[in-house]
Amino acid sequence: MMKRQSHIHRRRAFTLIEAVVVVLVVALAVPPTIMWLDEAVTRRADAANLNRAGMLASAVLENVIADCASDGAGLGFAALATPATYLSGGAGSLYTRLTSVAAPYQAAGLTYSVSIGGLVSSTGSADADVTQNVFRLVTVNVSYLSAAGGTRTLSVSCMVTGA
Repeated sequence: MMKRQSHIHRRRAFTLIEAVVVVLVVALAVPPTIMWLDEAVTRRADAANLNRAGMLASAVLENVIADCASDGAGLGFAALATPATYLSGGAGSLYTRLTSVAAPYQAAGLTYSVSIGGLVSSTGSADADVTQNVFRLVTVNVSYLSAAGGTRTLSVSCMVTGA
């Protein structure tokens, strides 16, 4: 007696309905995924620029703090009494001395400015007792282009003294 071989039929291809379901799922999933990726790239670029802005502001403030402690010509806490001269008054000015420090940041599109306030007390405001007004508030503003559009500014301040 001969045995009959049974033929097991295996499917080797997708049906039309399965193919339509796959296309539909992909069509629904891809657009939101692309939007999420685009938002992630934007957030990452803004975070990198914010980090650069913080490093530039820190470098500028470190120089101002060092200048307050210096007894060099045109430096020291007394030099902050005339901000225009201290910041941009010639070869020894802060902006001139920071050219090489700021150049890589400026090449990346960052700009900065420094403002120096009047004498204040340790509370941050002028005291009626002028002997208490021995500090100045120095603020560094660093601006950069946001990947999402527009300009963002990071402001970092510190109080300095010569005492």
